[in-house]
Amino acid sequence: MSLTLSDLINQSLDKIRKAITKKQFQLQQLIEETQQIQDYNDANHLIKIYQQCIESKQIKLIELALFDIKNIIDLGFLAGEIIIGEKRAIEITLELVLQTQVEKEETIQIYMIKAIQAIMTNRKHHIYGEAVTRVFSLLINIHSVSKNVAIINISKEACLKIVDTYFIRLEDYGILSEDEYQQAIQQQCNQKLLVYGKCKAQIKAEQYMKSLMVTLVDEVIIYSERRSIYEKQLDEQNKMKVIDLNLQEPNLRNVTINKNQIQINSINEVGIKNGKFGWCIICRKQAFQYCKDTKVPICSKECKFIHLNQMHNFTLSYQHSTQSEQYLKDAYEILEMFCQLSQRDPQNPQLAQMIIKCKVLSLELIYEALAQSDLILQNKPKLISILKEQLLESLLKNSLSTEKQLLVITLNIFIQLIWKVRSNMKKELEALIENVYFKFLESSNSSFDHKQYTLKVFNKILTRPKAVMEIFVNYDCSVGQNNLLKKILDMQCRIIQGRFSKLEFQASISNNQEIYLKSLCLDNYCGYVRSLKEYCEQYEDSQNVVQIQSFDEHEEAIISQQQLSQDPIEKQKQMKLEMNKAVQKFNFKPEHCIKHLIACQYMENRDCKLFAQFLWDNRDLNKDKLGELFGSSNEFDQKVFSLYVDLMNFKGLQVDEGLRYMLEFFTLPGESQQIDRIMEKFASKYCEDNPGIYQSAQAAYTLSYLLMMLQTDLHNEKNLDKMTLGQFINLARGINDGENLPQEMLQGFYTRIQKTPLALHAKEQAKRALEQANQVDQRKKHFILAREAEDSLKKWFKEHPNQDAFYYVNTIEHMKSLLQQTWSVIFASISVFLEQSDDQQQILLCFETIQAFIQLMGRFDLDEEKDTFISFLYRYCTNIPSTYKQILGVQTLIKVSLQSGQFLRKSWKVVLQLISRLELLHQVVKKIKVDSPYKESYNQEDIINIERLFQQIQYEQIDKIFNSSINLDSNSILEFISALCELSKEEIKYNRIFLLSRVLEVADFNMNRIKIIWSRMWEIMREHFLEVGCQKNVDIAIYAIDQLKQLSCKFLEQPELANYHFQKEFLLPFEQIFSHTQAQQQQKVQLREYILSCMCMITNVCFNSIKSGWKIILNIVNQVLQDDQQQLARFCVQITDKIMQDINNQQIYSEIYIELIQALIKQTKNKEITIVLNSIQQLKILVDHIVLIKRNDNKYLDQLWIPVLSSLSVLYSDERVSVQQKSVNTLFELLKIHGEQQSIEFWKMILRGVIKPLFDEIQFSKLQFTKQSQTKQQIISNCQLTFNLFTDLMILYFQQMQPCLNDLFEIYIQLVLQTQDFLSTLCLDSLKIIVQQGGQFFTQENWTVMIEQIQHLLQKCSPNELFEAYNLDEDFQKPLEQLLKEDIRPKKFSFKINAHECTSKQIIQQKCLEILEEYIIKFKNTISQQNKAQILIIFNEQYQKCKKFNTHLYMRYYLEQWAMDYDKNKNGLEEFNELQNNQNKNGQLSFINQEFITAKLIILLTSKPLEFIEQLISRFTDAYNGLSQPIHNLQTLNGYLEQLRLSESKIIISKSQILFMEQVFPILKINLQQKIVGKWLIQLLKLGLNAQNVENREYNIVLVNLLEEIINSENNVY
Repeated sequence: MSLTLSDLINQSLDKIRKAITKKQFQLQQLIEETQQIQDYNDANHLIKIYQQCIESKQIKLIELALFDIKNIIDLGFLAGEIIIGEKRAIEITLELVLQTQVEKEETIQIYMIKAIQAIMTNRKHHIYGEAVTRVFSLLINIHSVSKNVAIINISKEACLKIVDTYFIRLEDYGILSEDEYQQAIQQQCNQKLLVYGKCKAQIKAEQYMKSLMVTLVDEVIIYSERRSIYEKQLDEQNKMKVIDLNLQEPNLRNVTINKNQIQINSINEVGIKNGKFGWCIICRKQAFQYCKDTKVPICSKECKFIHLNQMHNFTLSYQHSTQSEQYLKDAYEILEMFCQLSQRDPQNPQLAQMIIKCKVLSLELIYEALAQSDLILQNKPKLISILKEQLLESLLKNSLSTEKQLLVITLNIFIQLIWKVRSNMKKELEALIENVYFKFLESSNSSFDHKQYTLKVFNKILTRPKAVMEIFVNYDCSVGQNNLLKKILDMQCRIIQGRFSKLEFQASISNNQEIYLKSLCLDNYCGYVRSLKEYCEQYEDSQNVVQIQSFDEHEEAIISQQQLSQDPIEKQKQMKLEMNKAVQKFNFKPEHCIKHLIACQYMENRDCKLFAQFLWDNRDLNKDKLGELFGSSNEFDQKVFSLYVDLMNFKGLQVDEGLRYMLEFFTLPGESQQIDRIMEKFASKYCEDNPGIYQSAQAAYTLSYLLMMLQTDLHNEKNLDKMTLGQFINLARGINDGENLPQEMLQGFYTRIQKTPLALHAKEQAKRALEQANQVDQRKKHFILAREAEDSLKKWFKEHPNQDAFYYVNTIEHMKSLLQQTWSVIFASISVFLEQSDDQQQILLCFETIQAFIQLMGRFDLDEEKDTFISFLYRYCTNIPSTYKQILGVQTLIKVSLQSGQFLRKSWKVVLQLISRLELLHQVVKKIKVDSPYKESYNQEDIINIERLFQQIQYEQIDKIFNSSINLDSNSILEFISALCELSKEEIKYNRIFLLSRVLEVADFNMNRIKIIWSRMWEIMREHFLEVGCQKNVDIAIYAIDQLKQLSCKFLEQPELANYHFQKEFLLPFEQIFSHTQAQQQQKVQLREYILSCMCMITNVCFNSIKSGWKIILNIVNQVLQDDQQQLARFCVQITDKIMQDINNQQIYSEIYIELIQALIKQTKNKEITIVLNSIQQLKILVDHIVLIKRNDNKYLDQLWIPVLSSLSVLYSDERVSVQQKSVNTLFELLKIHGEQQSIEFWKMILRGVIKPLFDEIQFSKLQFTKQSQTKQQIISNCQLTFNLFTDLMILYFQQMQPCLNDLFEIYIQLVLQTQDFLSTLCLDSLKIIVQQGGQFFTQENWTVMIEQIQHLLQKCSPNELFEAYNLDEDFQKPLEQLLKEDIRPKKFSFKINAHECTSKQIIQQKCLEILEEYIIKFKNTISQQNKAQILIIFNEQYQKCKKFNTHLYMRYYLEQWAMDYDKNKNGLEEFNELQNNQNKNGQLSFINQEFITAKLIILLTSKPLEFIEQLISRFTDAYNGLSQPIHNLQTLNGYLEQLRLSESKIIISKSQILFMEQVFPILKINLQQKIVGKWLIQLLKLGLNAQNVENREYNIVLVNLLEEIINSENNVY
């Protein structure tokens, strides 16, 4: 429990009073005065008491004072900012504490250190300026000098805490200038705590205020909702007159505890439901607790601590923000002091240990300062300058120290520099890595510790992804910079590949140490890959990246890539890649390099200057090739060399040092002329950089050449007589243009060259390295290492005087290039490691690295590199995995497929090959039959290995791979499906169906993907199912179809939107398999029957959800019906019946009506009559339904009518009567029901496309009746039915069909011409009815066409063989009276007459005349003159023919005989005689009816009726004359002819009487005044009086009346 100020003061005073002596009366008095104070505001009045305690030199009092000072500071009771004298109270307190440093008592030192720590780390009152460095000096000195462990630890802890405080304070209260702020923005991707002109503490304070405001708003919202609920419940209770004691009015403060608190359901801005007290003020989660101190909702103790800390910082934020510059100054002085202390060298060996402790602590404090630093230190030039100018020198010295502790801490500081300030120390950090840390690894003079800790440093670098990215961009992608990252990785690769196994390292590196170093390299690789992977995942999560590839995204990627190419970083990166290629080409042949540089636009042509710059910037060039180039006599090469040397800096170097420096870049060629040219250029540049040393360049040239000769002489092993110093001096006399060089200079040349040659070839260098390595003296090796590092650094800084720009990386856009550049090194290292190592932990690490790398490369579409790793993994998965590596390889590949499946792309094939193989092995271990014809023989050892494998691998993981396919992105799932189907095909070759079954699972899992992706997936699977389904192996094909059926049922459960055809695409394989199966005929039927059964099942199960899928189902049905496979037709009927059962519910997909109609039409041709009749009925129902729902879609209906009606018309050819009748009735019923609204075009289409074919079918069926089961009467009856129905249709829709009349005339006439039998009669009867009932709608054109057609018909159907027969014999032309005078003898003629044909023509002639008669009688007033004239011509012609034929009875007799003979010779041919005219039933050939019809119409039409009446009276007279009784024996020909004349005369008289009454007498009545009329009437009267048995009273009455009128008229005249 914390003390109050009053308690603390009283306790402190009591302890001091007890410890003081009687002599210390002043202190006693001061204590008493203090105790008399009633109210304590602070503890400042205790300072004087503590001061006297400390000055008393009494140990107990000093300890109490220091202890109480610490407590007062910690509890915040000291008002440190109050000025006492000239100083602040906190500063006075610190001085009091520092006064105790002279005390040697250890307890006092401990209390002093603790008090100092409390003062320096106090958050409320800060210490500035010189006191800070004094404190650190004191503490470091105590730490270095003391031997007490407790003091050492406490002082170190205090230093660390104070450093933490000051550098955290710097970050919290430091403010950046505008330039520094802009740099920080580039450096930091998260800018939430970065606002220009404000420190971090102020920004956090504003955020705290915002969170408080949000909490207040939360309380108001929650209160409002609770208030609303409360009032509602209160109203309900008032209505019910009930009081609820638990119902309490809500409080505005949400955090009040109330058991009966009203519960609400509310959601905050991040979608989280409220807790009991709302939402946490810190994390916005549900708050079920609240802070008692501040009354705000919290969710945990952690959030409470954060909240209280924020509140405390809020009170201090603006108080200390004005001291930004002071904090910066303090930090600068602290760092400067630490750097100076870390560089101290022990002058006195006795003080070495103390100085080392001081250096170690100083370095640790520097490390802590850097660890706590952030934006402020990283962007303040003043602090960066300290790091550059002093810290780097300290790091160099201490890293080369023999003290392990110093090495470790310097390397840790270097790591912090890489992490924190790499952007400001680009050149310096590269220098340390290149010239120090690489030396540690390369040199045989470095110790094992140097190597292991350097590798650990690399681990810290490589596991910081942002640092790695920026190193890559700023070094490996920057032209003119070394490939730093690549070198770091390459260095470790060489270690893994056995660099430390060489002879030069055997003395310094043991075998176990080498193994350990290799394991460190492997850890580094693993950490590098894993950190990059995690970084990418975190970055994508922060950016809400969702990787869905499409064609549009691909285009955007191309555009962004083009934009990226304009980025300066990208440009440099691309150029650096080209430079790397150029280096490779140079090392092969320099001329190739020049061509490449021109091609990549590094230079436009063979530019000497640019090429020289390229050679200077790239230090990976082959030195031998460079030497060859520089030694060439070619003018271009010499210019390049001259420019190359001009880039060197020889200032301050002796000639030998300059030569040594120059020859480090290339190998000196062997020819003297080449050396001469090189020395000449060197001398010129050396004199230019060092003017005044030599008289001329010639002198420098001569000396250089002499030095080269000296090197050759001294270091040539074959030369036993070495040049002495004296000899060398003699040779150099007068070398400086006649003057001698100083002897000391020449002696220095000789000594240095004698010790180390100017230049060594690579082989010689390796030899010397080996010699150095064999030196046992580790101290000497360390000295050599330090010298090498220092020399290398000097040279490096000399070559890199300028600081290059630093590029910040806050995205992963350069990650792909990074992986492209580094993957091969890691692959090579891991490959070697796995081959060499048997350590299971390291092997596991290798496979984990491979797994992470695959995911990374897949993420960035590095398919070739990724596939290399996967193929490498698969090497361990072949055969039967038995070793640890093989099992781990299998496990890794499975993990890759589960965790990185969306990146595998084409490598899915490798994974699925493994899965298929594992399944086969699993069958073996489970003793399941392995159904491969090439099954392997597994011995007992194999079985054991397989069992061991499946102990390590869960078989469920295989299922999980397929289940996880739902998580693959759009492109990956397509690749997965492709690989799965491809390998399934391979399996099927061996009668395995494992992967085929998995295709079904994958399709099922992924069925809910967006339709366009599913469509692409199904396109791949469809082809696979099609290929498998068409296999000759019917069992596999049926299995595939069954899989497809199950999948279809699942797919069809999903609703399909309008105008989409996914179902059609899905079911398409059924149709294709049905059509293209390669099975044998018997098996083909089996397969097709199974497919149809699947269609039936799908139809029944998924009926309500099928839409576009009906297309495929009905296509299959139509194909079956088309092929007339009777055994499969029952399935088709089931499907169509199912569809038709629900047709009126409009659940059927409307676009399948045509296919459904086709199926029903084809069913009408089935052999089973029930199927046919049912199909006809369903056709009618379907058409009725379609017309109802498509009544406004004329185009659609036009496509519908012809197929349906044509099929019905074609059915007339069916030999079954019921089918004929059903089809005809249905046909005309449909037309009657739906014909009202049809267009002219429709009726024309029907007439030509339906009616005419129907008539053709009628004609055909009549001709084939003998082959059918129908009787003549049934055929005639069906024909009559058809014509009657058609006639009724015409009458019903005559107005609509009127424009089609001309076509109808043509069709009828053609049919009559083709048949000339009873069908002709039916045709003409139909036409007659049409004229009778619809003639009023005929146009003149219709009448004209009809007359022309009838005229044509009369001509074509004229029995010319009868009309022209009288020319066959002269007796035929004689009158009958003349022939009867003699006995007529029968004659023989060869002429044959078809009586049936003649009779048919007679009937046709008569029917045609009847039609014209109907026209004339009914529409006489509308007949045009042209038509009248034409008809009159027809009738006159017909009348004359008929009259002439009728009067030649002798000829007619023979014609009838010939006809009878012809009929007797018919070979059983049946004729349709039922409709022949009764007048011909005795076999007579006569045109009497035609004669009188034409006569009647001629009278009506002719303009001169009297002339024609005269012919009629003559014909009438002849008939009366023929009424005489036969005088010859009736058995004779004469008697037969007389009898024939008698009978026909009666007929003619009878018909004539009727004709006269109806037509002639009315005309005669009009013309009674003409004498000829009276004469005719008298003649007719006489004929009637003389005739017997032909009386017609009515006729006679009319005749007598006419005569009376004539008589009366004559009497009146007279």
